[in-house]
Amino acid sequence: MDNEDRTIDLINNLKDIPAMPNVIVKILKLMHNESAGATEMAAVIKCDQALCTKLLSIINSAYYGFGRQITSVNMAISLLGLKKTKNIIVTVAMSPLLSFQGAKSLWRHSILTAVGCEYICEKYNLGSADDAFVMGFLHDIGKVVLNLIDSERYQSFMSSKVHPDQNIQDERLKFDTDHSSTGSLLALRWQLPDVIKDVIRYHHYPLKAREFFAPALVNIVNIIVQDNFTEDWYDKELAKMINLHIDDVNALRNEIIEKGEALLKELA
Repeated sequence: MDNEDRTIDLINNLKDIPAMPNVIVKILKLMHNESAGATEMAAVIKCDQALCTKLLSIINSAYYGFGRQITSVNMAISLLGLKKTKNIIVTVAMSPLLSFQGAKSLWRHSILTAVGCEYICEKYNLGSADDAFVMGFLHDIGKVVLNLIDSERYQSFMSSKVHPDQNIQDERLKFDTDHSSTGSLLALRWQLPDVIKDVIRYHHYPLKAREFFAPALVNIVNIIVQDNFTEDWYDKELAKMINLHIDDVNALRNEIIEKGEALLKELA
């Protein structure tokens, strides 16, 4: 049985496959509806009091720095735009799934990667910064599935400090699958956009993807924001392939972490 077949078998034997939060399902449907806009999105948000409160809290935070008090969901969406509002909704709604007991580090890493992908796209004028945030945020969603398969063993495994590309090879040896494979199947069940599915599937081997820009971007940021990052981990050749030319990778890392920590503070 090959690795992909083993992944399918493991997932099919799970009793509690994570469901995508209902509010995200609704928001993603709205984003694919060309006639839908801020009014429809606001109607969805207002039905969830906790989400509504968190959205207003974040938009009034130093992270966005609008400089005036925003008290209306409609105004918040108008200022942020539909895609940035979607980013906040996805982040807040996915919080319980990505911060399961014993794995708070996964939540932090997902936020830092999301912020890093968005920041690099804006700073270096690469692609859509709005799409980049969600791609970075969901890239490791397969780790949630591996935790369900064997929570005690996987949480111990997550403390590994090796290079991320080595880590995924170790996963295959110990679990007969890896988080990119389990995550891509979960993304398929959730009917996520193809670009997000490809990031989840190929972020450790971006050149295997038909369109490698997004997986390559996430691969680079995923490595840069690692707690034990060293400069020799940074793949300069891969960065050049997506027209990303970083003068000082450690300075960029510090900028990303500072922005990420500010958002984490508001999400806490």
